[in-house]
Amino acid sequence: MPDTRVLGDLAVEVAVVGAATGVGDIEAMIRADPESPGLIASDGDHLYVLDRPYLEMILAGRLGYGRAVLSRRPAKQILREPALVLPAGTAWDDAARAGLSRPDVCRGAPIVVTLGDGRLGLAPIGPLVEYLSSGYETLAFTDGLTGLGNRRKLTEVAESLLDADKQVALILIDLDRFKEINDSLGHGRGDELLRQVAAALSGHTAFRFGGDEFVVLLDDLGDGSDEHLEQVARDLLDAIQGPFTIAGVPITVEASAGVARTAAGRRSLTALLARADTAMYVAKRHRTAVEVWRTELAAGQGIDLLLQSELRPAIEQGQLVLHYQPLVEAGTGRITSVEALVRWQHPRHGLLPPAAFIPDAERSDVIVALTDRVLTDAIAQAAHWHRRGLQIPVAVNLPAPVLAQDRIVTVIAGLLAEHGLPAESLIVEITESAVMTRPDYSAELLRQVRSLGVRVAMDDFGTGNTSLALLTRLPLDELKLDRAFVHRIHHVRERTIVEAVARMAKGLRLTLVAEGVEDESTAAILTAAGFDVLQGYHFGRPVPPDTLPFSEAAAVA
Repeated sequence: MPDTRVLGDLAVEVAVVGAATGVGDIEAMIRADPESPGLIASDGDHLYVLDRPYLEMILAGRLGYGRAVLSRRPAKQILREPALVLPAGTAWDDAARAGLSRPDVCRGAPIVVTLGDGRLGLAPIGPLVEYLSSGYETLAFTDGLTGLGNRRKLTEVAESLLDADKQVALILIDLDRFKEINDSLGHGRGDELLRQVAAALSGHTAFRFGGDEFVVLLDDLGDGSDEHLEQVARDLLDAIQGPFTIAGVPITVEASAGVARTAAGRRSLTALLARADTAMYVAKRHRTAVEVWRTELAAGQGIDLLLQSELRPAIEQGQLVLHYQPLVEAGTGRITSVEALVRWQHPRHGLLPPAAFIPDAERSDVIVALTDRVLTDAIAQAAHWHRRGLQIPVAVNLPAPVLAQDRIVTVIAGLLAEHGLPAESLIVEITESAVMTRPDYSAELLRQVRSLGVRVAMDDFGTGNTSLALLTRLPLDELKLDRAFVHRIHHVRERTIVEAVARMAKGLRLTLVAEGVEDESTAAILTAAGFDVLQGYHFGRPVPPDTLPFSEAAAVA
């Protein structure tokens, strides 16, 4: 059933006084009724809230006057902005959005509620914001198109099983030639096909991973053999084969699946997903429909085998290279900064993307040496630009293992000094998962980094489990919304989430960045929603520094 809570349910009727009433008289009236949240003052044109916490703050000397002096002053001398006035029938979510849109000085003040018959009441903003946040959390865990759990829900469920030492397997399913269906029948009918595929998977612990990819999570592995898991995956492909009738046309679905399961000593969801993804692409390439991950599959993808024997020497030999992706100002397209993204120029396998080696690197101490190398090269490049008059900040990601060591503050400070780079030209990016294990420690470490003058950004926001309370404790300058929400912004549910995040970021005075912007219509929606900075293939892919549009002849040799 739809939620029917309205503002009148939360309001407490209060008295109305004139703006000329003395502050001392108002204080006496509030103290006479301990249950009253405050009073409402009127100057004939507007209403003003005089709630108990605000009045006590003022009387404590916030305006520079003592209690005795203020008590003799009229209330009109301490009034804030005119109150937000809403009817009693206003839905809670609408009231919360209206309350959060007020100026900073009165955003925390109660809302004035018209109760009928000339009566007025006050409704606190706190419960309304909590209600809106809970609605955001519900939306954030559900794929708006199919109703299945989304990537964030998969993370929550899978990590709870892994933390409990459960043996699990992932089956990653990718629809073959789905783009052809979209192109021939239209995106609306492509979406309908995705909904029908999701319905066929609904009897399983299934999630929509993004686009035309689905994940099924197994915590009952049967006899645990590869043969059994392969058969489960083939049964799932049979279940989603159809045919499904779309716009009167019967459509048979072909798909490929990759299977990966937990191994001894390996409890990483990231590694499971990487292995399932590798297996799926092998199945697609060799047209076998299903592949179960095994070590031999890693040779072509650079996973595990490369890390074990070659990554550390590769760092020492300078085989890691940085590509840079521009971030642009929303509305103007002006480049505001770049993000440094590492690649591995492997002597045999060519240029390897980060997915081929970063997940395994993060499970060993080699990630520390790798991050040091990335920081060194990125700061050197930014300093090179700086000396040529190009004030282009560069962003570098700090993985969770690096953030767990306080040495990073000294490393960053030393590199900035060595290369003569102003601290404001460096942005460090952290993820939700990187701070959740030890939030207080992480917050203090980031405060030290920020005290150098370095900006701090939370990357991939929305994919982890960061609470709103934690966001207020972290010393952040920027919030980067994950591409999963951006890719679905044309759908009502995802747009609601994005707009809620935008309001929250503005309330926290954070620069708001959207990742994964791939077309002009998405950029326009995000700009209208209040995003400050946009990043994605629409504005530029990650490229070597000498091919960036502003850096001709300015690359570090």
